[in-house]
Amino acid sequence: MRVMVGVLAVGVMALAGCAEAPAAPSAAASATSAAAPTSAAAPPPSASAAPVATPAAADTIAYTVVQPKTLLGRAPATEASIKAQGVKVGDGWGVRSGGTKVAGAYGTTGKENVLLFAASTADITDPAAFVEQVATQGFGKYSFRPVDGGPLRGAVRCADASTAATPATVCLWADAYDTGVIYFFFGAARDAERLLPQARAEIEVDKNK
Repeated sequence: MRVMVGVLAVGVMALAGCAEAPAAPSAAASATSAAAPTSAAAPPPSASAAPVATPAAADTIAYTVVQPKTLLGRAPATEASIKAQGVKVGDGWGVRSGGTKVAGAYGTTGKENVLLFAASTADITDPAAFVEQVATQGFGKYSFRPVDGGPLRGAVRCADASTAATPATVCLWADAYDTGVIYFFFGAARDAERLLPQARAEIEVDKNK
């Protein structure tokens, strides 16, 4: 039986572009309706505060973003509703002129392991200020907390974005090379902070390899 899934009441804002958030998947649902994003992306804001430190490797490695073949062991989604939400997240995530943007949906509602993400290359002088702006202007109803960015560092924040039916955590990151958002649903929502560094490592790669 096809039923409508609940919608996360949270706005997705990236690189000064805003869009509605994806619908929260439900294990009992395989269809959803999603409003199309209504605004285009703009170049990233500039900031005068001191930038967040990036790892030493970042001094010699130029990073880009890719759509991995699998994400945290999950294959790309095949359910039309989940794939549509991945497209929606990507449409709502901005990219600077000449930059690269990727997005994807992974997992299944049957296995309750859905992930959605979008990321884009960027030239961010102050990752912390950028993430603060995204969190407050795009996700104002949620309480974001700073989390450890792992080896790729940068500025990272996560927030509980659960609905009554579906646990969810949304995480934002920005560093000197790129920015991104990942939605962790179901059981992964509880482990988002632990899983995020590995997810970023699969999305952010050395562009010379």
